[in-house]
Amino acid sequence: MRFYRPIFLCEVEGAAETQLVVQSTQEKGKDNDLMTVSDVSGYKPKASPRLVDRWLDLVVRVAGSAPIFLFIIGGLLVWALMGIHFGNSDVWVAIISDVQAILCYVFDSFLMRQLLREYSEQRTVMVEMHSRSNSHRRMLAALNSKLGPETTRCVAEMCKDEPLHPLDPPIESQSLFARCMIFSAKLFGHLITVGLYWVCIFIWLGFGHSCGWSNRWQLYINDATSALMVLVFAFLACLRECYADYTNTCVDAIFRLDATLEQELRRLTQDEIPNTTEVISAPKESYLQVVVYYYADVIGTLLGIIILLLVIVTWGAIGPVFKFNNTWWLLVGTYAGLVGLFDSFVLRNIQGKVHKSISSQISRVERGDEPIFATLSMQVPSADNLKCPSLSRRVSRHMDKISSHLLMVVAGFLLTIGCLTASSAMHWSLTGQLISNVPPSIIESFFMLILITGQNDAEAKSRISLTNIYFRRQRLLSFVKHAKGFCIPEM
Repeated sequence: MRFYRPIFLCEVEGAAETQLVVQSTQEKGKDNDLMTVSDVSGYKPKASPRLVDRWLDLVVRVAGSAPIFLFIIGGLLVWALMGIHFGNSDVWVAIISDVQAILCYVFDSFLMRQLLREYSEQRTVMVEMHSRSNSHRRMLAALNSKLGPETTRCVAEMCKDEPLHPLDPPIESQSLFARCMIFSAKLFGHLITVGLYWVCIFIWLGFGHSCGWSNRWQLYINDATSALMVLVFAFLACLRECYADYTNTCVDAIFRLDATLEQELRRLTQDEIPNTTEVISAPKESYLQVVVYYYADVIGTLLGIIILLLVIVTWGAIGPVFKFNNTWWLLVGTYAGLVGLFDSFVLRNIQGKVHKSISSQISRVERGDEPIFATLSMQVPSADNLKCPSLSRRVSRHMDKISSHLLMVVAGFLLTIGCLTASSAMHWSLTGQLISNVPPSIIESFFMLILITGQNDAEAKSRISLTNIYFRRQRLLSFVKHAKGFCIPEM
């Protein structure tokens, strides 16, 4: 019997597609020669074998598309304009709070699904890179043996000063919308933006005494953070799709260069051994982290949405009992808000784990290249600059480590329980429900901004690492091409 395991606890195995060189016979009386080379294989993201997952991935991509983002922006503008007329109505405020909470609950699932997809795809990419690197190492060792030490140093000297082409795809390959999103992410995720957010919160707190700490005063910040959360959730979903498209383009360029290098090596060494299967084992985690993985897997599947639908049906069914009053209107928003509060802590933890895992696998590929270059007497090219990171970047990285720590998930759970306890003590009155709406809304908005900060930093580091791999493949390919003039393939 096979037991269910979340994707974070599953190992992945795979092998890079072997680039075979076809041997054909030339005209009669002539020797055999290697003539036909198969087209190099690029990167093709693999779709999930399950139909439900494929449909869910499609829905998530649509939710992160430009039309949906612009539609949400339009909806927020309409809400702001209608608030001029209906803003003094408690029912209006409650309805808007419910819509925001439900939208953010749904986007919680979408964002988690994006992380699950990113984790799965990037691990598949890394396992194929490991597989092809093993073949490169084997064939380059054979080529080095054929050339001899002196010739190897001569070839290395010939290619060391050749220019390296940048990995960045041409700007025309990205839409204007994608470029605007990536630029805006630098503003949204900047330390100054996060600081301004808390300045606004403290200004609101400063008016608490003059407003008598009233429900209306609480509803003001609830509305503001609700609008901000919807905007940031939609923005983050769209941003991740833009980053994913860009990363896939970069990985495709690396795969094609990697496959070309494999072809050239097979032609020179007559190597026909297929690329070996590689395995990336599941990480060893604490019991508590494993529980978080299971919960995250539920959020990122249809089960999380189904649970929300059941809650909404139940909420509608009890409407007559509450006579559809303000307390009833806030109930579903309170539920979605509290779940969203805890989910934001989980999202931050999972994002940190995903980026740490991907960074670790990329480092493994880079470490595997070092003995190859040492054997060939070549310097390892690097795109990493040695500039000291800015103050904003250093602070952001510290915030990233703290906010993604497992203990923060525990803190989020205790905070959620605390809000539930306080609301229950006040018999879920309007004020009691606002206690479970306002603090979660403020904290969740902050965590969404931190998610953008972490995403920007992870993408910047990933781009440098991928560029390093691309430069190394260029250098190795240059070495192989120069080596052709010193060795003749064995017939």
